[in-house]
Amino acid sequence: MAPPHMEAAMKILFYLPVITPWWFDHVIAPMLRALDGDPEVTEQHVMIAPLWRNTGIDGHQLAPLADLGKVHWHVIDQGEPEEFRTNGAGLEGLLDLVDEIEPDLCLVRSADFETPAQFPGIVRHIMEGAAAPFETGSNWFVLEEHPFRFGIFPEAAEPTARSCQVALSEIWEAMDERQVLEDGASDWRKLLGLPGDRPIISVPLHYEHEENFFGVHASFARGTDLLSYLLETLADDAFLAVTDHPLNRLYTNRTAIDALISGNADRACLCVAEKLPHDATGLLSAKADAVLSDLSKSWSMAAYCGTPIVHVGRNAMAEWIHATNGVDRINGKLAARGLPGADPSAAREWFSWHLAARLMVPKDVTAGALMRQVDGIVTDEQIEEAAGRIKTWFDGARWT
Repeated sequence: MAPPHMEAAMKILFYLPVITPWWFDHVIAPMLRALDGDPEVTEQHVMIAPLWRNTGIDGHQLAPLADLGKVHWHVIDQGEPEEFRTNGAGLEGLLDLVDEIEPDLCLVRSADFETPAQFPGIVRHIMEGAAAPFETGSNWFVLEEHPFRFGIFPEAAEPTARSCQVALSEIWEAMDERQVLEDGASDWRKLLGLPGDRPIISVPLHYEHEENFFGVHASFARGTDLLSYLLETLADDAFLAVTDHPLNRLYTNRTAIDALISGNADRACLCVAEKLPHDATGLLSAKADAVLSDLSKSWSMAAYCGTPIVHVGRNAMAEWIHATNGVDRINGKLAARGLPGADPSAAREWFSWHLAARLMVPKDVTAGALMRQVDGIVTDEQIEEAAGRIKTWFDGARWT
């Protein structure tokens, strides 16, 4: 029996304005192949552009998929390359083409949320599945109706979350016996070159490469703007423990951010993990007096560990996280260690639901599995299967 909303024959549209080559090869291509063999799928349409700013694809990525009989390619190359990636609805004929396809389900990788919101059928965004401190497959993903809504799950999912928590009970027992980041973490301030007598706020910086179109949704797209704001707004006793996105160091010019930090050495430093047993961002998310959040995935580690979160983003955060909204509201409270952390019971519930009910593996995708994600119908059998995958990863896990 087909899940609700799903007809016996499905048409799926992949709308991919800002897909990177890695994401296409490791997430989209395995999904296309898996769905091509699904009898419930009649057509797959892929709307994508030629490579530009490391988004889109080249011809060599299409060749391995030439045998897929249900896939129809729509290469968008009219107008300026930026238009498709930032305002697809503005391209002549694009919305008409989608209406003509008449998809039952649209799977989207787009930083322009307004365009896919105009599509017919059901629309879901393909987003990263990582949720530290848990390790999962690098290409595992989740489907989001509204991207960047951290820690939120519908009330209807609460029974499922409880089932997920039971399925992961062995992992939770093992987690309770572990001390987060215990190896070498007791002297974390000394290890990171931080003062021992001042409140520390962890500041993880976003990826600023031109391929990251999602930066448009950040309150501070550039690290220099964020740090300047923090230095102006926070009390002088607060010390900023800054960690940079590793890809920034590989692919972007960091002269300005380094100069800003070194010019304020009495109030900030750049923390690196060269001599640490753990990554510096994860260590700070677990140990700092507060963690700053905009669009950073570091919120999950902080929420798991009960580290207070100071949210400067425009996106929604679940109430159970107890985030403090606005930097100007923490002066005094930070020094007094008076900021609230996430509710531990709700955190366990959310992580259980995320790990055992939401994560999807590209090569195992089916039309039925996609629609169960849409409708929130996850059977006990599927929860146990997902929990088994998590347990396999957990056996060899490290803290990230």
